[in-house]
Amino acid sequence: MKNALLPQNDQRQLEKKFNPKLNELPAFHLSQPYFPVDLDLLHKEIATSNQANFKEEIYAILPYGKHYTQSFIIYKDTIREVDNSANLLAEKFLKQHLHMEMESYKKTMKVFLNKNIHTMPIANHDFSLVPFSLDFRPTTYSWINPGKIKELFFKANNARTIIQLTNCFNIEIDRQQRAILNRMKRGFLIHGIVKRDIENQPINVTMNLLEYLGISSTRITRKVTRDVQYQHIPGFANDFYQKYQEIHDAMVIEKYFNENFLPKK
Repeated sequence: MKNALLPQNDQRQLEKKFNPKLNELPAFHLSQPYFPVDLDLLHKEIATSNQANFKEEIYAILPYGKHYTQSFIIYKDTIREVDNSANLLAEKFLKQHLHMEMESYKKTMKVFLNKNIHTMPIANHDFSLVPFSLDFRPTTYSWINPGKIKELFFKANNARTIIQLTNCFNIEIDRQQRAILNRMKRGFLIHGIVKRDIENQPINVTMNLLEYLGISSTRITRKVTRDVQYQHIPGFANDFYQKYQEIHDAMVIEKYFNENFLPKK
């Protein structure tokens, strides 16, 4: 039987083609502090893949293409272009890490936050991703890891902000600084809800959220979490998964009833 493994040189070539190092891409080096990385240039330098890597920490998921049916996924040192929309990848992220459906997850988080929020961050034990809608396409989102935001660059009287990640990848967002900071805080709290439910070890309730979550310590992340402690995470330990199951089951029953018993219009 032939060895199914590719020769080492071929594996390296495939990695370089589908999962290249950021520092080997001219488009990454051409970006400047006040300008985003040019996604059109990146597209020319990367082969499009059919799958994402959800095992590695994601720094950002950026929608791309004429109809935004493709996405760039930014990692610490590498990047992938995937033939899936950013919103679909967010749903796959939830399935992969939490085994949850997006709508049931969002409804559960609204209960914990006691707010009717449309742009709901997603999270696993290790990090969160915060959605920012495109100004000309409000249902399409860029998903940014708030724990990897190094700096924010903005100009007076300009609604757009450049988010610089800790790996120096620059992303343009159609939001001003205050809105970005508020969404970062929401992302950290949701990260805390998920992490608290998975862990069993006792935690000092006055521990700062920056340390509890293990996120990168930058000027921006310290500013957002300065007065936020473990005790400020909404809800109580071991409630999240239980509440999700209750809400998800109720939604499934309601859908079944609507499809099978309500009169057809």
